[in-house]
Formats: sequence, C-alpha cells, structure tokens
Amino acid sequence: LGEIVSVIAVDDAALAKEQAQKVLDTASVEGRKYADMLISKVGIPTLVAVALMALGWLILPTFSIQVSSAYRESISFYEVLKVINNSAGLDSLSNLDALSGGVWGWLMFAALLAPLLPHFHSNKYLPLGYAAPLMLILVVVLQTYISIRDSVSQARGLAGGFGGAKGAVMAERMMSEMMNMAFKAVSLGAGLYIAAAVSLYLAFIGIRKFLASSAKV
Repeated sequence: LGEIVSVIAVDDAALAKEQAQKVLDTASVEGRKYADMLISKVGIPTLVAVALMALGWLILPTFSIQVSSAYRESISFYEVLKVINNSAGLDSLSNLDALSGGVWGWLMFAALLAPLLPHFHSNKYLPLGYAAPLMLILVVVLQTYISIRDSVSQARGLAGGFGGAKGAVMAERMMSEMMNMAFKAVSLGAGLYIAAAVSLYLAFIGIRKFLASSAKV
C-alpha cells in the first residue's frame, strides 16, 4: 500500500481537456446556484418579462424601413437609440454597427435592470422601477416627435425666408408629402409589439406593488 507501481505519461491534450471539463463543471454548478438565487429572489414572471423586454429591444426588429425598391432595412430599438444619439438619418442605416448608443444606450440597460432592484432593496419607491421600460419608450417617442417637428419648422422657416408666404405653403405641402411617403415606407416589427406589451405589464405590476407598499405605511 502506498507504493508507486508504474508511471504513465499523460497526453497534454487529454490533460488540458480534463482541466477544461473541471472548469466547465465548476462554472455550471456556480451558475445554477446563482440562477436559483435569482429565481428565488426575483421570481420567474419578472425574469421572463425582463428577458422578453431584452429580446424585443436588442434582437427583434422594432421597425422595417423600405429604403428603396430593392433594399429594406430592419432595425432594433437599440439601433433606433443609436440613430437618436448620433442625430443620424436614413443614410446611417447601413453603418449602425459603427455608431454608439451613448447615454440612450445606458438608459436602456438601466431600464432593463430597474425591475430587478425592488427585489434586492426594501426602499418603497423602487417598485416604480418596473415602469422604467415604459417611461423610456415614451421618452423616445417624444424625442422622435420633437426632432420631426423641429425639422419641419426649420424647412418652413427657410422656405418662408426665400419665398414668403407662398414659399412657406409650398414647403409645408412638400414636407407633408415627404412625411406621408416616410410613414408608408415604415412598418412596425415584432420587437415593438413585444416591448409595448411587456412594458405595460411591468408598469402595472410596479404601480400595484408601490400602492400596496404605501398602503401599509
């Protein structure tokens, strides 16, 4: 007992594979442990809702734009934020990977995490974080509307400066026709419907939790 009977050389590849398997097994065990902890603290409904929100914002298309008769571009909500952050136009659709979401991107990720915070801290106002995704969507819609309105106002002002009242009327008609063409070229994607439905659900849950906690005080 305790004596060395023989020594066998172990292939480096086999040793590396064994070590990698041990690392994977350890990571799998730790991952399951943290996943179980997250499920027990947050709950499956909220986690599923946040996952669907991320899917609707990061992967599924929010809009599909018919740029030309032979070219159609689909963009996600995060890519919409990139366009807003860089004040870019349709010409930027083919180069979205090079653009940064900036502050808007950080706001999106913060809105995704906000519904999880009430489960890790007892502050009575944190349940309102459930409404963060809906608030971000409304802010983006408002920002888009303001940008379009400002563009129309600038075009009307330029036309009025050069052509007087008639020029302003012609510019308004042209802008109206251009807007109609733009809206016809845009179709709503699955990501928008999923994000809208989930954000309304989360906002309802958050407001209900906040009112319940306030009633107890």
